[in-house]
Amino acid sequence: MSSIRYKILSLCLVLAILPTVAVSTYGMYSTINALQLNSLKEQDTKISLLNKQLDRALSVVKSDILFFRYSTSMQDLITKFTDPKLTFEQRMAARGRLAKDFLAFSEQRPMYHQLRFLTKYGKEVVRVDRVDGKSKIVTQLEDRKGRYYVNNTLTLKSGEVMVSHLDLYRENGKIKEPARPVIRYGTPVYGRYGKLHGILLFNVSASNFLEILQQSSSTKDEQLVMIDPDGYYLSHPNKTKLWGSLRDKNTGERIQKDLPDLGKKIVGLKGSSTLFDGQNIITIKPVDNGIDDNRKLGYLINFISTDAIFEPAIKARKFYIVVTLLTLLLATAVVLILARKITRPIVDLTIAAQDMSKGNIETSVIIETNDEIHELSKSLDRLRKSVKILMTRYRS
Repeated sequence: MSSIRYKILSLCLVLAILPTVAVSTYGMYSTINALQLNSLKEQDTKISLLNKQLDRALSVVKSDILFFRYSTSMQDLITKFTDPKLTFEQRMAARGRLAKDFLAFSEQRPMYHQLRFLTKYGKEVVRVDRVDGKSKIVTQLEDRKGRYYVNNTLTLKSGEVMVSHLDLYRENGKIKEPARPVIRYGTPVYGRYGKLHGILLFNVSASNFLEILQQSSSTKDEQLVMIDPDGYYLSHPNKTKLWGSLRDKNTGERIQKDLPDLGKKIVGLKGSSTLFDGQNIITIKPVDNGIDDNRKLGYLINFISTDAIFEPAIKARKFYIVVTLLTLLLATAVVLILARKITRPIVDLTIAAQDMSKGNIETSVIIETNDEIHELSKSLDRLRKSVKILMTRYRS
């Protein structure tokens, strides 16, 4: 009879295990997949927000610099400097008016580290600097002849805007300390009859943005860096790796040196991408310069270890395994109780039939189960009574 019990137990366990395992497996993998996708989406969102923060700041530069190109004070300065009949004092007064406009604008737009107007020969005419939160008119002007950003701006047509590399500000040919990362925007200033008179140069300070990146890259499992189009680090948790290009400190530190294969692949990207190097998920976003969509300031790159990405998924997997095991244990206990309850009356009937075969016809065989087994026991009991009557008649 124990074989019937085991058969019932086995069948019930199979019927309980298969749906439980199927549902748990589906739930585990769907949850793990959702958690992994969510983690990757969070990383992508983080990089996108940082990228948009810089993009919003730079998107106004073009309109700002083109506005000053045709401003009253700018055109007045050109007129005064080209009129040989005017006195030196009148020319200086015109320069002072442009300087005051630059100063007022600098105080309203603290993102600009420097506002300048230069002659077409590269000599500064008007300059306003913003240092330590204060704007001031600079009287000690410099000659910027030969600088790449001056030469590049001089080749432009009216209305075009030059964007420089994001690099360190220099004064008298030397990097100014403390280091000031800037992006230079320039546009030529033409007068009547298309004559070139000079250029406007606006230096945008990148210090605040790079500081935000520096603070965002300090977690154990995550590293956020920014590189220029050539792969040189503009932001990195290790400050000794910064500004390695020839334009800056010329240390040679760049991503191709640290990650040769991956670095070459990254600097060749045209758009956003997500890569995997075996240990990290790498999210890459190009950084626009606010002017030229075909030329990037660089790339934001976020490295996050696979352990950190998949940690929620691993926890979810463990949770589902524990829940499945507990469910199976509970199902086994319930099935065992039910199997015993189902087979107990059958066992009792078997024992009663065996007793009757041995001549024990005195004991009642009625089993109260409210089902077919109860009817079977009543039939067996009637048989017992019939046998008892026959045996009595036989003996008499």
